[in-house]
Amino acid sequence: MKIQVIPLTEREIPEAVAFNARVEKKAPFLLPAVVEPSPVRDRAASPAISSRHYVALEDSRVRGGFLLVDQPAWINGEVRRAGNSQSMLSEGICDRKYGMVSLHMLKYLEAHSPYIYMVGMGGEQNPLPRLLKGAGWIVRPVPFLFRVQAVGKFLREMPAIRQNSYRRAAAALASATGTGWIGVRLAQARPLVHRGEERGLVAEPVKAWGSWADEIWRRYRTECSFAVVRDRSTLEILYPLAEPRLTACLVSKGSSPVGWAAWLNTPMRDDQHFGNLHVATILDCVGPPEYADAIAHRVTGRVAESGADLIVLNQAHALWVRAFRRAGFVSAASNYLLATSRGLSAAILAGGGDERVHLTRGDGDGRIHL
Repeated sequence: MKIQVIPLTEREIPEAVAFNARVEKKAPFLLPAVVEPSPVRDRAASPAISSRHYVALEDSRVRGGFLLVDQPAWINGEVRRAGNSQSMLSEGICDRKYGMVSLHMLKYLEAHSPYIYMVGMGGEQNPLPRLLKGAGWIVRPVPFLFRVQAVGKFLREMPAIRQNSYRRAAAALASATGTGWIGVRLAQARPLVHRGEERGLVAEPVKAWGSWADEIWRRYRTECSFAVVRDRSTLEILYPLAEPRLTACLVSKGSSPVGWAAWLNTPMRDDQHFGNLHVATILDCVGPPEYADAIAHRVTGRVAESGADLIVLNQAHALWVRAFRRAGFVSAASNYLLATSRGLSAAILAGGGDERVHLTRGDGDGRIHL
């Protein structure tokens, strides 16, 4: 099978639409039916983020495709370009004859850049993570943490708790008697941040990203083996504060900015994972290590004020996992994965390893379903 990978243009749109019709019953998403304009890629050190869809052709017929986001990243002490591959889809999901299409697309990505990563993918048992592992990529779960704010509603609404009649009865009893509240509070009990660490820190909402974001990023980036750049220019693209559900706050000590966080507020409706809970998702949090614990505590307080029943986050960096656990978050199994190409995996190892990777729910297509 001869497969050619090319950028999606207007010429391939009819074949992309035909491909969608063939796979739509089994596909979790589809290829675009229009070509969207993309910003022009700038020089190697540019903050510009650009994206483009690609398709895999057999002769002139589309057999697969993916989105490639080109970003500036901090990799082992330098700013380099990194590629985030999203929404990879192959006709192999409905016809085994095309099972190798994904491998052809993967080889194209590796030739495009040594620094390629993917996030999400739903679980290590799924076909794409298994393919990546077989190709020599490193695949690992990104830690998931949560904090229950409204215990009674959580016990009533959380689908995982209510999977069978025994669990429903136990949840109802726990909610009625207060034993659920006690159990959750005990599970979330963590050593409190010392008052001295928080003294003088304030967390205030912001309506726009300022030059303070550049200063905070410069102080934080040396703690990372790999991270997509979080300066002002990239934050305006990653987290546009005009989005109604998105909130950000700046944490300051006196007149000095020391950290920031961004989160989504989502009142769920019959969601398969969260029922009818009001879920706040902390998408990202950045600040120097000496303030991490205090920032996490202040940010948690701010997010709680939004009326959330449940606060969740995915965070790869060990610094923030520790900080949010000290703020009362509990760890749970994660199906949000990070996969890195061989070149990027080697650079991460040289830069201090996986514990120093800054990768959150705000990266890639991690906001899907939130």
